[in-house]
Amino acid sequence: MQLNRIIALVLVVVCFAAAALGITRRQTEESIDLTAFRNKGDRLELVTLSGAISGSSSSSTSAKAVWERLIELRSEDRVRGVLLSINSPGGTVGMSKEVYAAVRELRELKPVVVTMLDQAASGGYYIASAATKIYANAGTLTGSIGVILSGFNVKELFNKVGIESQTIKTGPYKDIFSPFKQISDPERELLQELLQSTYQEFVSDVADGRKMDLEVVKKLADGRIYTGSQAKANGLVDEIGTSEDALDDLRGMARKQFSLPTNQKLPLERTPASFDRLLDQLTGNSNVLPELRSSSVSQTLDGLLQRFLKLPSQESSRELSNLDPPILLMPSWYQ
Repeated sequence: MQLNRIIALVLVVVCFAAAALGITRRQTEESIDLTAFRNKGDRLELVTLSGAISGSSSSSTSAKAVWERLIELRSEDRVRGVLLSINSPGGTVGMSKEVYAAVRELRELKPVVVTMLDQAASGGYYIASAATKIYANAGTLTGSIGVILSGFNVKELFNKVGIESQTIKTGPYKDIFSPFKQISDPERELLQELLQSTYQEFVSDVADGRKMDLEVVKKLADGRIYTGSQAKANGLVDEIGTSEDALDDLRGMARKQFSLPTNQKLPLERTPASFDRLLDQLTGNSNVLPELRSSSVSQTLDGLLQRFLKLPSQESSRELSNLDPPILLMPSWYQ
């Protein structure tokens, strides 16, 4: 494991050295033929969202990478439609809402068709609901419209082994949901209000995106999971079919919206990652790139050493001490 981190670090240093020698972003993109790819004729774009939704950018199929690509596609006139493939159990509220908004804005310019694979639940369904049309397989797991906030109470366990938590705080709610104490009634009420507010936004956005009556959505939004067939029956998805079925429908919608000939091929393609995204994926951390742009060489290498070799730092110590659980749009069975 240590050897793999060293090899990865060497690769990053080589990339940094190449940039220092004058290899510009434009030259790099030309080397992977990104400009030529974008200048092709009319086509459809495949965007894949896979895994739990969060603000980290660990791969080209992460929620953040998908959000960035959807924003780029607004200005790419040659892309006449987007096939958004979703295989996700959901995730954090903030990133789910960001991708939802990006899909909503994009569908105002060109058709966006979602194809659901194994699962598109909770935050995954939240995002799908913003599309022009939704396809699911009969056995797809979807729905789970709701919000969850969960944690552990280890107070009794610590008491048995003689460990006592000591907390100094500036307000009565600063250590809310601490695993070292029981939640008080005022804290529980505050958290429930917070979840209800988020839930109302979730339900409202789904109703808006699907053009469904709000009260109808509320009856479906009790956290339960639906199969694709059940979701079709209750109006949460439009069609039962494969990704090929969704693609054929998308082609027809794009030809109609942009008055294209019925014999125009409109191939489905995936744009290669830009230099920024390639570097983010290489390092596995979207926060590395700004350091490469603005920090000195010594600061950059020091930061990379800490990340790849797991050396302790003040920043990492602060991160490890943060016990606040995220509010999730994710079914509890996934945790």
